[in-house]
Amino acid sequence: MELVELNPKGNFNSWDKSKLEEIKQEKYDTNIGSCLYENSEIRVWEIRLKPNQRLPFREHKNNYSCSSLTEALLLMRNINGQINLLRMNKGEHFFWKFENNGPTVHDIENIGENIVKIAVIEEII
Repeated sequence: MELVELNPKGNFNSWDKSKLEEIKQEKYDTNIGSCLYENSEIRVWEIRLKPNQRLPFREHKNNYSCSSLTEALLLMRNINGQINLLRMNKGEHFFWKFENNGPTVHDIENIGENIVKIAVIEEII
C-alpha cells in the first residue's frame, strides 16, 4: 500500500466547490459500502467502485481492516482539507485504529482504469 499526501490539512484552495458544499451540509453516511454481514462484534462491507465512481463523505469511528481484492488507485478527501492518493495492490491489507482521536470523515474516489473491490471488516464498539 502506498499513501501519498497531495494536499495538506487546512488547505481547501484546490477543492471543488461541490465537495465543499457537501462538507458544509454535514450529512455524512456511516455505511462504508455494501454490508455483507453483521453481528454484535463486526460488520463486513464490500466497496465496489467503477472508474471515476465516488463514495460521498462518510464518518468512521470504529477500527477496521481493509483487504484489496483488486488493484486500486483511489483519491481520498478528508474534511480537514487533506487529500491523499492511495494505491493498493491486489491482496494488500491495512488496519485503521481509532484511539482518542475521534471520528474521521472522508470520501473515496476511484481514479484508476479498473473496477476497485475492497473488503472491509469493521469492529463494532
